[in-house]
Amino acid sequence: MEAIQLEIGLELVPFVKTEDVKEENLISSIRQMRRDMERADHYLIPPIRICDNTSLPPRGYRIFIYERAVAGGELGYAHGVAELSSHLEDNIRQYAIGVN
Repeated sequence: MEAIQLEIGLELVPFVKTEDVKEENLISSIRQMRRDMERADHYLIPPIRICDNTSLPPRGYRIFIYERAVAGGELGYAHGVAELSSHLEDNIRQYAIGVN
């Protein structure tokens, strides 16, 4: 398992990478989040592994940091990439603050 892993339900899989350039995708959002956090907080964020998990609810997600589940939930139908990315960023920040 990677240092940070995001498991997603099957309905969230299309968020990972879309062909529509106008639509935000999870990969781009995470890439930008890592850059912003590195710039603002001065620490490197390790690569984040994204994988689907059929045991999660269709719009469910679970965040692991160093093999420990630190958060999880379900996105409402009105929520998308921005909310999922925000949950991920909040949990990474909380973990980093607790470690330092």
